[in-house]
Amino acid sequence: MNIKITDFISGDLALTGMTAPDKEEALALMVDLLIEKGKLLKDRKKILLEKLMEREALSSTGIGGGVAIPHASGENIENMLVVIGQVPDGTEFDSIDGEPVQLIFMIIGSERSARAHLQLLAAIVRALKNKELVENLLLADSGNKVYNLLEEFCNS
Repeated sequence: MNIKITDFISGDLALTGMTAPDKEEALALMVDLLIEKGKLLKDRKKILLEKLMEREALSSTGIGGGVAIPHASGENIENMLVVIGQVPDGTEFDSIDGEPVQLIFMIIGSERSARAHLQLLAAIVRALKNKELVENLLLADSGNKVYNLLEEFCNS
């Protein structure tokens, strides 16, 4: 089964023009968006942020090239969710190349879907190797534009 990134995102789960000094603040803004859109209960915020930061403590999910793919699972959700954060001025993420991160693809998974979680992670990594796509995502001025760019890429 070929997993498409666009099966797990929507235009309202992409934050463009974010400003955050570090990964913790960036992830908090993205978790807040999940709560605001009714995808996550407010009382799960602290737990989810702790899971994300525990994963970051193992090794940074800043994969280089201005991109990070933080992820956590264990949320009681039907399907995985991807929240995209665009940080035009960059944020400190302890990336493997030491550079700030401008694009964050946060994956929230369920314990029930470990295999799909890995397939989605691989699909995101493949997509983000496309320099033109990354440049266009950084220029996108709305969540819908981010979604449309990814949809176009996935269908090409």
